[in-house]
Amino acid sequence: MLPGKRVPGDPPPLAVTSSRRPDGVLVLTAVGEIDAATVGRFRTELSGACVSAKRVVLDLSGVGFLSCAGLHALEEANAVAPRFSVIVKTTLVSRILDISGVGADLDVRRDVEEVLN
Repeated sequence: MLPGKRVPGDPPPLAVTSSRRPDGVLVLTAVGEIDAATVGRFRTELSGACVSAKRVVLDLSGVGFLSCAGLHALEEANAVAPRFSVIVKTTLVSRILDISGVGADLDVRRDVEEVLN
């Protein structure tokens, strides 16, 4: 199969969902890969969340790959969101944030409860 081509019936390469907690915190959850093919949708969802909520928690626990385009989207969100935190549990995404230096500017946590306490 050619890169970028999906087999019919395969799940989409990125799913993004959001939920608002009773305390008003918006939790955005991404599952899949954030790369050149999916970053447009990811950026749209993330920027929408950042302008509609005073506190945004982005859960990247289900993200298996984060490209430079995804890193740039995180930097943009961090610049505009009043309070922005990122949940990272996978070694790969954690390493990408560390090596790129982007993680140093983000509020990176292990779970949502850690953010809210």
